[in-house]
Amino acid sequence: MIFVVKKCADCPFCNTLESNEMQCNVSTPGKRDIPDQGRAKPSFCPLRREQAIVRSFGEADG
Repeated sequence: MIFVVKKCADCPFCNTLESNEMQCNVSTPGKRDIPDQGRAKPSFCPLRREQAIVRSFGEADG
């Protein structure tokens, strides 16, 4: 499966806390706070100019 991510809210590596704050799981340093509720990719995003393919290694779907 391939995700097209245009904002942090759609990113599978984004962590949403109970207080509705968002954190990035792939940033350096880790768990960095995301400004503006993830409406756009922040300047520190390592995926700004990259692509990420997320694969499921569970059972085959047929």
